[in-house]
Amino acid sequence: MTVATGAVLSIGISFTTFRADAASLIQESLFFGRNIPSGGEVSDADFQTFLNNIITPRFPNGLTIFDANGQYLYNTGNIIQEKFKYVTLIIEDTPQNQASIYDISQAYTQQFNQESVLQVSNKRVNVSFGLGDLFQNSPSNKFIKTDLYFGRDIAGGGEVSDNDFQTFLNNVITPSFRDGLTVFNANGQYLDSTNTIIKEKSKDITLFFTDTSKNETSIYDVVSKYTKEFHQESVLQVEDENVKVSFDPSDILNDTPTNKFIRTDLYFGRDIPGGGEVSDNDFQTFLNNVVTPVFPDGLTVFDANGQYLDSTHTIIKEKSKSISLFFNDTQQNKNSIYDIISKYTQQFNQESVLQVIDDSVDVNFIAASQPISIPEPSFAWSLVALGVLGAGSVLKKKVVKSRTQRQFVTVAEWMLNTEAQVWVDKSVVEEFATQEKRI
Repeated sequence: MTVATGAVLSIGISFTTFRADAASLIQESLFFGRNIPSGGEVSDADFQTFLNNIITPRFPNGLTIFDANGQYLYNTGNIIQEKFKYVTLIIEDTPQNQASIYDISQAYTQQFNQESVLQVSNKRVNVSFGLGDLFQNSPSNKFIKTDLYFGRDIAGGGEVSDNDFQTFLNNVITPSFRDGLTVFNANGQYLDSTNTIIKEKSKDITLFFTDTSKNETSIYDVVSKYTKEFHQESVLQVEDENVKVSFDPSDILNDTPTNKFIRTDLYFGRDIPGGGEVSDNDFQTFLNNVVTPVFPDGLTVFDANGQYLDSTHTIIKEKSKSISLFFNDTQQNKNSIYDIISKYTQQFNQESVLQVIDDSVDVNFIAASQPISIPEPSFAWSLVALGVLGAGSVLKKKVVKSRTQRQFVTVAEWMLNTEAQVWVDKSVVEEFATQEKRI
């Protein structure tokens, strides 16, 4: 079995130690679309300024920044691509922090004329900055996901080079997790004790493995050796036991559909047995013709690199592609995932496609409060599914003035009660209710 994946992303993470109990920490991700409706896009410099002035002061302990590209099918039938940023935070689950996330989203929508920011929350992760306290429960022998974030600044000066880290990866991590791992290039940002913004290159490794005492000990060993060899204070560890990991596409069809929003990540190996590889153009054609038509509301595509040990103990590296999807857990969508995997393995002579399903995330659509554009229910659901695309910039369809106030009320009530948990100003809903009484 091989888990050979690794997206090349721009990521940031702080390694300052949280004072909160690790058990109270959750993972929050915010998705920022970069297309500006009137034309142009939010530049890297513009977003960095927003990050420095708005986000980091509210969450000074650190954050993760992803650069990504999205794709969706517009209502004209055209495929639309959009760059976006998403920020991942490890924070306490408090009303104050949720209010800060709302404030950040409102500031972004107002400053860059966006319709919305998508919030994805995972409250069922285990977080640790130390040694030996990541795995809270007895080994369950089920597959789990673990992310390790390695800071590269060396106390006293210097940095862990790419070659140094590759050697550590080859000699320490891969032998312990020979079935495969994901390596992410990373950048971190946080405020130090003098309120100075600190940036640090880092490496993020994602692992999927069975929850055994041996593997838990291996994680402890990896963290211990890295901190000692490179004079690090800590390695951030985030463990998620609530994912379902499979290489068999039929597994998707076995579970009873719940009709709730789930996240699915698909990892496509690009090496072709016998020689050659799936080119960028080949994959883009597959994406356009097979994936996007069945998930037109949006998806995320990452370039990836994997590493594992083969049966001769040789380290094998392989380029791959990772696709992330948010959608309703319905039989139709499960059939679509099955169809995508089957077509890819047949067309490119692959043994398998790794599937990672997480149904424990909460998806919230934080819409602009002033002015507010209220989508039709079906279109708003499409927007939530678009999370990884920076959903706000895609909402082109607004309720026109010619529609009755009763229609407005119906939509407002739907927004308040739907699983999407759309944010709407109370005053707006009250105004709709007033108009309803007048009709």
